[in-house]
Amino acid sequence: MGFSDRFHQYFMELAMREAAKAAEAGEVPTGCVIVQPPADDDVPLAAVRVIARAHNQSEMLKDATAHAEIIALTQASAALGDWRLSNTLLYVTKEPCPMCAGAIVLARVTTVVWGVSDPKRGGHTVFSILNHPGLNHRPELVAGVKERECRQILQEFFQRRRTEGKGREFDPG
Repeated sequence: MGFSDRFHQYFMELAMREAAKAAEAGEVPTGCVIVQPPADDDVPLAAVRVIARAHNQSEMLKDATAHAEIIALTQASAALGDWRLSNTLLYVTKEPCPMCAGAIVLARVTTVVWGVSDPKRGGHTVFSILNHPGLNHRPELVAGVKERECRQILQEFFQRRRTEGKGREFDPG
């Protein structure tokens, strides 16, 4: 089943809401949702099952692995009762880092959709983890969904950090 631009934009907007929660909490604003695709195209978007919603929580939890994607993968596995997340779509506002990309491959997520690419640290753009021929799973990839809006969320966050003079290094994970 092919998914329309409208379908991808709808769920990226949900991920963007999660990113806003992260920003409000002082976390790098990355948000993620995981959905099960509908059986047919006639299902209203609001009726599509969202099995996970998460945002970065590394600062709050004092945990380097508390990225939005990792938390969402854990939630989705619990919701489905299986670590194999076949037949799921993962939406994330920023391209997954290498750690998250590896977890996504291991969880066998069917499709990964992200907003803004990360040309310095991206798990796909830089390291090609999501389509590496040596791995046993390669998800379908869709990049650039609501890219401008996702980039703006990140830029505003880091501009605010600089203005506040926090001076701390943050991993944009």
